[in-house]
Amino acid sequence: LIETTRVFQQSAIARDWFGDDFVDHFAATREWEWRQWLDGVTDWELKRYFEVI
Repeated sequence: LIETTRVFQQSAIARDWFGDDFVDHFAATREWEWRQWLDGVTDWELKRYFEVI
């Protein structure tokens, strides 16, 4: 997701079709989504590490 977001953000075609404001805003929302995913804890992690403690 993050690589695609960066490509989209730098795309002259996307900026021409959608405009700078849209591209910047949309890319920012995808970056936020990526950070949320990185911060997430999976069910596997919960199960695995609850066994340890």
